[in-house]
Amino acid sequence: MRLRTWLGAVAAGALLVTGSVNTTAPSVGTPTDRPEIGALQQADDPLQTPFEKSNGANWTTVAQEHRFLRRLDAASDRVVVDNVGRTVQGRPLQLVQVGHPAPDPQDAAAEGSVAFFVCSVHGDEPSGREACMIMARDLAFTDDPRWTRLLRNTTVLFMTANPDGHELNTRENADGFDINRDYMAEVTPEGRAVTKVIRDWKPDVLNDLHEYGPDPDYYRTDLLHLWPRNRNADDAVYRFAKQMSNDYAAAQVESLGYTAGIYGIFVKDGEQFLQVAGDEQARILRNYAGLQHVVGMLTETANEPLTPEEEADPTLLNRRRVEVQYASSVGTLQMVLEHRDAIARQTAAAAERATQAGADRSGVVYFEGQDNMLPTSDDEVEPEPMCGYQLTAEQLDAVRQALRVHGITWESRDGGAYVSMAQPDQPLIPLLFDARSEYRLLEATVVNDC
Repeated sequence: MRLRTWLGAVAAGALLVTGSVNTTAPSVGTPTDRPEIGALQQADDPLQTPFEKSNGANWTTVAQEHRFLRRLDAASDRVVVDNVGRTVQGRPLQLVQVGHPAPDPQDAAAEGSVAFFVCSVHGDEPSGREACMIMARDLAFTDDPRWTRLLRNTTVLFMTANPDGHELNTRENADGFDINRDYMAEVTPEGRAVTKVIRDWKPDVLNDLHEYGPDPDYYRTDLLHLWPRNRNADDAVYRFAKQMSNDYAAAQVESLGYTAGIYGIFVKDGEQFLQVAGDEQARILRNYAGLQHVVGMLTETANEPLTPEEEADPTLLNRRRVEVQYASSVGTLQMVLEHRDAIARQTAAAAERATQAGADRSGVVYFEGQDNMLPTSDDEVEPEPMCGYQLTAEQLDAVRQALRVHGITWESRDGGAYVSMAQPDQPLIPLLFDARSEYRLLEATVVNDC
């Protein structure tokens, strides 16, 4: 949250969890349709991040982040920090869990409500991890009854996903691999750790925090946001994700006076005229989340100055980057506050619907296209879904680790393995194994005789 040390314009005591500097404004929407969210408790100086203490002049280092999280864990019963993996260079991948009066254990949380923030999977995009640290701290100490109620019913998770890239100031991990292109193949330890959290904790909502380089003329808003565009995502999950992205995260950011737009869409004179990104790739986290029945979204904030003031003052630029990430994350939690039960029902039901669709061979399998682009050729869509895929023994050996990470099951058959579509990963399975899938792991044999 904006703290007194780096938003001098905010009067003491005026800090809102909505992120708004106007304490009389509604959080999102109008006062008649959206409750105002109360203030977060100001943290003591020892629990401020180095970024906050420097007023945005210095980003928190990897070592400083680890120290901060240890101190936060020790200072609040609401916080538990666990290691859920190791990076290429052996650094711990830490999962921060926040709940009230304490976070639920994994199994209990997975049966209830979970919100998951993936922070700076690209190591040279630091504002997401800064916002995550600040939000974890603020949730740990708030005494506002609405937010403590959220924490009683929802476990909130934070994970900085690329410490090696953070240390090296690179987009990729230490092996030069873009982790945000690894949610199908699962070759990076960092990607596997994120996927295992999704598999085991079963989050209902997810926000993936990134930064982007603005175009000087057509692509320069404070926030760019997007939902899963892959056409195989469950309809109800997709609708919730689009609502969260547009009506909560973007609206929250705009309530602060910032601008928001759709990721991958160039705009001229207020009109969209070119789509340059925002595709359907299942290997990208926001799309993978949708295929795993998670109400997910992407947050991107501009990493270069958008105003003369930011050009003149890098600390102002840095503070804006973090504030936009924080505000988008607040919007995600507002969505949970208002729709927690309905979201939890639909994410659980989506897994059941996928399993049933696989058993019934119902629906359509898309290998191309996205929510605003229909497939254009026969080989991009399968209107009569398959029963499953047959793998040879050698193929199973090649993908066994990835299948286990995804939570996909198989049975021994004909000297190899048969992967049935009748399981929750039904939307993902053809994308892993079919010759028509661009980012397939291998070409398995289509089985049409159930």
